[in-house]
Amino acid sequence: MQQSASQSLYPSLLATAVVACPAILEVVSQLRAYAPAKTPVVFVGETGTGKTFFARALHELSGREGDLVEMSAGEIRPSLAESDIFGHERGGFTGAVRRRPGLFARAGTGTVLFDDFHLLHRSVQYMLLGPFDTGRYLPVGADRPLPLGCRLVLGMGQHPDDLVARGRLLKDLRYRLGHCIVRLPRLDERREEIASLAERFLEHAPATTGVSGGPSRFAPEAIQALEAATYPGNLRDLREAVVRAYLHARAEDSDEVRLENLLPELQISLRFERRGGRATQLRVVSWALWKTSDRVREAAELIGANRNTVGALRAELLARRSSPGAREDPLARGVNEQIHVNRGRP
Repeated sequence: MQQSASQSLYPSLLATAVVACPAILEVVSQLRAYAPAKTPVVFVGETGTGKTFFARALHELSGREGDLVEMSAGEIRPSLAESDIFGHERGGFTGAVRRRPGLFARAGTGTVLFDDFHLLHRSVQYMLLGPFDTGRYLPVGADRPLPLGCRLVLGMGQHPDDLVARGRLLKDLRYRLGHCIVRLPRLDERREEIASLAERFLEHAPATTGVSGGPSRFAPEAIQALEAATYPGNLRDLREAVVRAYLHARAEDSDEVRLENLLPELQISLRFERRGGRATQLRVVSWALWKTSDRVREAAELIGANRNTVGALRAELLARRSSPGAREDPLARGVNEQIHVNRGRP
């Protein structure tokens, strides 16, 4: 596990995070800046980037006395949203035989995490305009509004402005969210942390699987293969890949996770093969360029390739990165994110 110099200042949950790359250090800095305030915070990130984890860390950092209450947009049915979120009084509607506190009341003075907020039905978004604006809400069947004592934290798959442009988020609601927006990087943007993260997941594998007696370390080539891979599901993808490898290595009574224990698609040799498939060649070259900070000569030596070949493949990777379909191209948005564009380098 890698730790930052200031980790002693972090609360217990954040102290368990692997914090080594600039992107995650920036996330931690933002958490510490926003934690004491009562303003809403928006976490923007793809699935598996850690929105729930960092929301919990934000709540812990805040020192708020109430609980952190989590709800995913998928759990909220539009027909019951008012009662689920605001609660209802006895007799508030047909069948309401007793008072029921809603999401806001259960959180008290704590924190509410709305995950996948962008998936909320527009009618529910309209319903939330008032509480976001005035800090008050009215339970169903109540005579007077109640103060909103909790802090609102939202998880979104894209930046709020992009969601507004696509018609997925109400413009009026966007104005009420403010600008405390924390972007969580994809795993391929924090590739230098993959080895430490994989070791953490392997350490926890006995508890995760309920099966002990498996390997406790990786062979070097297995770690390199994990570093070179792409992860559409980000941290969740890496964790499941490690858990599977742990079980396969354990079945072989191996004391380490070897290359052959990984998923078949991850089992690539990081030596350049002239007759290998183009996708594999690009992945190997991408890894080597990342490993050598984009130094073509050193990358070629690392993987046993011709310098001109590496230079040509580097140019292809950069072209794919700038192409219109780069977001859907795992190589363009994966390892290639680590290539520093500097055409003057040797």
